[in-house]
Amino acid sequence: MQATAAPPAAPEVDPPALTPASRRRFPPGDRICPGLLACARIGGDERTERWLAWSEPLWARVVVLVPRDEHADDLRTVRRLAREARTLRRLAHPAIPRLLDDRHDHPFPHLVLEHVEGRTLERALLAEGPLPPGEVARLGVRLAAGLHYAHGRGVSQLGIEAHHIALRCGQPVLLHAGAARPPRGGLDPRPDLAALGAVLYEAATGRAAPGVGGPVPRARSLRPGLPAELEGALDALLERDAGRRPRTALDALRRLAAALPPGEASWPAFAGRLLDTG
Repeated sequence: MQATAAPPAAPEVDPPALTPASRRRFPPGDRICPGLLACARIGGDERTERWLAWSEPLWARVVVLVPRDEHADDLRTVRRLAREARTLRRLAHPAIPRLLDDRHDHPFPHLVLEHVEGRTLERALLAEGPLPPGEVARLGVRLAAGLHYAHGRGVSQLGIEAHHIALRCGQPVLLHAGAARPPRGGLDPRPDLAALGAVLYEAATGRAAPGVGGPVPRARSLRPGLPAELEGALDALLERDAGRRPRTALDALRRLAAALPPGEASWPAFAGRLLDTG
């Protein structure tokens, strides 16, 4: 009897590239590490992932920052987690999530951060369009206050982008503030102030501001009826000439406070006098 020929071998192919979905190591309910149960992957970058998790000790949702699989044993990634922990320990402000636990030196390195309930500014703008002018001014004042605090603590470049800002009961929270770091030289507030101007311009007009140096259409040309004080504050933050921009976050706060609707300042009158003299 003639032997049946063996089927031809399947050609070798490269394995499919890993997608964000296929990189997920933790199905819902899986234990990330003792006391932390995975809910969902909520972000990441080239070295780390952010997971929404359930903390058994806290009995609350938290955010867990962990190395990606391919960087789990990378000393640089562990050092980065340690640096983020140091930065967050320096910052205690309502606009910045709290560091709840620092386990960068754990066998499975990770940080546990406060989970901020609320959608991002980016999602709010996609769903509802530009914010009312008064809300833009309030958003700007609160973000400028957070920048004023962080700069005073020697920390800058806090990741001010619409998709990195959560709105918790209307209050903005800078979700990636921990990625900031103390500058090697003198602190330069200008990148943060330019980023603040770009975010507020998008919130006011529904249009992203052009890149640095590009022409910026006047806000009221895109949204007639925008108060002149608010447009002036945006113009100042996005001014091409660095010498005409606000020099500090407190200067920006003053400009934005002047754009608030009458009687809507969120500080007592005696505190407001500090803006005039500070």
